[in-house]
Amino acid sequence: MRRFYFLLWGISLIALVACASSKPTTNVKERSDEVFSSAFFQETPQKTEEPELKYDFQEPVIMVIPAISNNASAIEVIKQNPFAKTTMESINEYLTEKSYKVRSLEGNEDLTEVLQIQNDISGKEEDMSYIASLTFGADIYITFSGSIRNDMVTVELSAYETTTARLLGSKTGMVKDHGTDKSNQRYLIQTAVKKALPALEKTIHAYWQEDSKKGIPYKVIINLGERFSGEILEDIQDQCLTSIRANFSNFKINQITEKTIDLVLYAKATEFPDVYAVYSAIKASLSDKGLVQKNNITYKLIIMELN
Repeated sequence: MRRFYFLLWGISLIALVACASSKPTTNVKERSDEVFSSAFFQETPQKTEEPELKYDFQEPVIMVIPAISNNASAIEVIKQNPFAKTTMESINEYLTEKSYKVRSLEGNEDLTEVLQIQNDISGKEEDMSYIASLTFGADIYITFSGSIRNDMVTVELSAYETTTARLLGSKTGMVKDHGTDKSNQRYLIQTAVKKALPALEKTIHAYWQEDSKKGIPYKVIINLGERFSGEILEDIQDQCLTSIRANFSNFKINQITEKTIDLVLYAKATEFPDVYAVYSAIKASLSDKGLVQKNNITYKLIIMELN
């Protein structure tokens, strides 16, 4: 009988221990679930980021022109020199494939307008590449030259910003000349161009992306009439700049002479969709100072008179 009671007491003790040990296990699990759930669903504080400034950005319009002296004709160089023609076509093809807008020199063979504008710009000789790119609405122009000598085909490229003629960068591509066959030379010229252009393109893109934050650049030349002289001349120059500054907060003066105000201004595309809108704003701001007339307006160039 004592064995029976002892056995019964043992079973009761084991059951009691089992019940006691099972409850804390449940509590630990519940607590761990609560901690995990709380950590998982807890809202983390949002970072307050500065609003990103957005700019109207589009790739620049580019014109490709042979690097020639002022007395030479770019069109004649392209027509008569196979090396120059192949180089220009190779550059244009590369840029077109990259989705740039390209102004073709061959599509603008009447350069009479260019020569007239050259005469209008302070009456002095200017780089024809610079004048042509202004006339035909290019933002950037690339000049090229090259040679085949000492068994090497060399192509030299330089990129300029149009409104200021500022040099952005220069690159050279060189390849070994393996023969004199014309078709082979054409291929070598194309290869030399492709060696030089990618690095130059990066330079152009970086500059234009930064410069576009200011707006679209326009070159403005205001010719002052004969009646402005002496003290009146300086006053009218100051008044012109003050009036322009009221409409265009960002501009750069290139040169001021007795008869000319030469500057580059930057216009927001949302406010001034084209060159005529820019001209109208300048004309309105100067109308109380005299008679305002336009001499010549192209894509990126405004030449006007104040009398």
